[in-house]
Amino acid sequence: MAAPRDRAPEVTAGAEVTAGDPRLTVHQLRRLVAVAEHGSISAAAAALYIAQPALSKSLLELERNVGTRLLARTNRGTVLSPEGHRAVRLARAILADVHAFEGLARAASPSAAPASVSASASPSASAAAETSPAHDRPVPPEPPAAPLRIAATPMLANDLGTHLIPTFGASHPHLRVRLIRSPSRDALFTALRAGDADLGVAAMPVPADLTARQFAVREVVLVSPAHVDLPPLITRKHLHGLPLVLPPPGSGRRDDIDRLLGAAGVTPVVAMEAEERSAWIACVRAGLGSVFLYRDLVEHLAYDGTVVRAFDPPVRGAVALILPPGEPTYGAPAFVDHARAEGLRPAPH
Repeated sequence: MAAPRDRAPEVTAGAEVTAGDPRLTVHQLRRLVAVAEHGSISAAAAALYIAQPALSKSLLELERNVGTRLLARTNRGTVLSPEGHRAVRLARAILADVHAFEGLARAASPSAAPASVSASASPSASAAAETSPAHDRPVPPEPPAAPLRIAATPMLANDLGTHLIPTFGASHPHLRVRLIRSPSRDALFTALRAGDADLGVAAMPVPADLTARQFAVREVVLVSPAHVDLPPLITRKHLHGLPLVLPPPGSGRRDDIDRLLGAAGVTPVVAMEAEERSAWIACVRAGLGSVFLYRDLVEHLAYDGTVVRAFDPPVRGAVALILPPGEPTYGAPAFVDHARAEGLRPAPH
């Protein structure tokens, strides 16, 4: 039975499966193996960084291609059918051979980028694969074909470049990373949708068509010249009439500040506009105005000649790792896991 157009088909037990296109893709096989290894469709989808409906649809297409039911619903959730167990053994063997073939191609032509591969398994090839010891081997990762392109707004690009990207490169020496500075959050979102970036890092919120993984929450504080007369703990009403050093209009950081001030009903008094973080602090030290900064940055750098004040209630900003629609690029999930484990550290300037 065809699924309704307004929802992705689900993998359910008892529905008739008919043979369709006999060609199998490597992506389909990897997804089936992921379900077997993680124990459920939801856990596999999270591990693969794809939406659960997209994974369910892919598995249903695989079942239609092979003409048999591979998964079944039970009271304990989704489990492999007997044919599903056999298919997983075959998939592991095929994926191991695909990886070995790609390694042979790279050894023969180191400068050539690996081509995408589709697997077509004939009955004789399937039988040989099932009896091969390769089905007991873990599925190796797919080799990278190009640098992992990470887009970030300007301030976050500085932070990534001084810690997260170098440490990721040290732990993943086979992966190359290209850092792209996006002038604003909107430009970053556009790059992800257009396929010009594989992963984004920006302040939340994130549009619904992109997948966000929060990995840092940073408190915003006000850094002022020593002569500014304000209480130690301030509210947003104290910002009325206060000279401010701000990023230029149209930048991602300025958009965030404008939203903060707009929510408080504050019209900013602009003392200076500058793009570089070092220029902001120089202006504060010169007594020109106050600046909004993240607390971890202030504590890390300990700016002399300034006074740091927190907001009541606290003002916080969440930072997200953002994946584009569709299948994640090789290396993107690994960077997401690395970033969430390491956290975000401020650049020294």
